[in-house]
Amino acid sequence: MAKAKAIIKRRKAVLNTRKITRTMELVSTAKFKQSFNRVTNAQPYRDTLQEMMADVAAAGGEVDLPLLARRDPPRHVTVLLLTSNRGLCGSFNSHLCRKAIALVEEHRAGGAQTALHAVGKKGISFLRFQRVERAADYVHFGDKPGYDDVEVLANQFIDDYANARTDRVIVVYQRYLSAGVQRPWADVLLPVTQRQEEGATAPDAAPGSRSDYVYSPSAEELLRDLLPAYFKTTLYHVFLENVVGEHRARMVAMKNATDNAEEMSRILTRKYNRARQSQITSEISEIISGAAAVS
Repeated sequence: MAKAKAIIKRRKAVLNTRKITRTMELVSTAKFKQSFNRVTNAQPYRDTLQEMMADVAAAGGEVDLPLLARRDPPRHVTVLLLTSNRGLCGSFNSHLCRKAIALVEEHRAGGAQTALHAVGKKGISFLRFQRVERAADYVHFGDKPGYDDVEVLANQFIDDYANARTDRVIVVYQRYLSAGVQRPWADVLLPVTQRQEEGATAPDAAPGSRSDYVYSPSAEELLRDLLPAYFKTTLYHVFLENVVGEHRARMVAMKNATDNAEEMSRILTRKYNRARQSQITSEISEIISGAAAVS
């Protein structure tokens, strides 16, 4: 009887766990939808700004602006790692951290100095455990990053790049490619370049697609204002995209945990039925044996 009671107790604990993981799966699904809508709503502004910048750059010809200056080979590289503040999202954070560490080691092997900036409690804990030196830690962004907070960080990177304190700014984040495909990604945000999506056509692929405008003030002066705005918008979009990947990873992890709990519950139910059947058989045998002894 003790064995059957232990199985029942364990099965009850598994069912309670399944309720929790199922609830977390539903919450993650709702948050995933909300964060995905934020990315979708921000995409038109970012695309329009990128097209405008491309048109102005084409009209301005060769311009000499700090955020366009490419310094090869880089002597100093800034790496921004985006992770989450909360766990229970599978290998989401560990994959991002490993990619950032590999990127830092690659540039150090090439003779460049590196500064690693970590966003998110989980990434900071991982890097601290691995004894990886960090230039700065940020835990205030959460899963709803605000543009004002991202702008402060962007202005810091812009100032460092414009004053040649760093030669590259690279962000490591979870790239959302489709509902079934998200992967750790590293994008070079400074110097500013045309960031191409997978499968997209290059902006200058279609001849005559750009209109011929007369700019006042000059195209170079316009670019001087557009480039920082484009960098800030791109960095903000990267933060939003990383949040989408976080909620998607947590949703999948909780779905797998719920399925595993259901399978374990079925296994424990079969074990309980066998234990109960064995116990009943044993009790019947004892009764028969006692009756035979009395007779």
